Amino acid sequence: MKNRYLFRILNLILLLALSSCLVHTSLIYLDKDTEGVPNLISNPGFSAYSLDPREALLGWSVDLQGSGELTQNPVFIDGREAIQGNSSLRVDASPRTVVITSDAFRVNRYGGYYIRLWAKSLPTSGPRIQLRFITFKHNGKMDRQFKARLKSTDMWEKQTISAGFLRQGVTYGRLQIVIPPFEEGSVWLDDTGCWEVHRFRQD
Repeated sequence: MKNRYLFRILNLILLLALSSCLVHTSLIYLDKDTEGVPNLISNPGFSAYSLDPREALLGWSVDLQGSGELTQNPVFIDGREAIQGNSSLRVDASPRTVVITSDAFRVNRYGGYYIRLWAKSLPTSGPRIQLRFITFKHNGKMDRQFKARLKSTDMWEKQTISAGFLRQGVTYGRLQIVIPPFEEGSVWLDDTGCWEVHRFRQD
């Protein structure tokens, strides 16, 4: 009798543990959740805001990491290719890692966030792109990184991140797109964004 009671208690504890895990792993947002919600990203379609290449990509910064020799800048605004709007960001083959980072935007500890990126490549099989949603505390210290990878192909493909349960003290976030070195062709990026699509009940 005592063993049966103990067995039931253990089963109950296991059930509670599993259910608490499901709350976190079932955090999934969709495109439809962004309807009527402002995009927190400035210039989500990589539009050109200036004829000066140093100022054209408003809302984003580009960092080339590594020591490979470059003959020219591999990052361009492309007015001939887009999935949304009139332009996209083209990244040509390069021996360096290309890191594209958004300007900072405010985030709320109790917010649920949906992050999206569309990408394509030529030739058919391109590099594996990493999408990151990075949160920071008010003092600039990095808090968390939410990551997802997208294998680029010759068709526009979408990658998303659903994020929430942010820590106390988090005040702003950034989106980051990381493209590893690749040997030929180009990658295009477009129609990205971050939306606060949910507000969790406060403590």
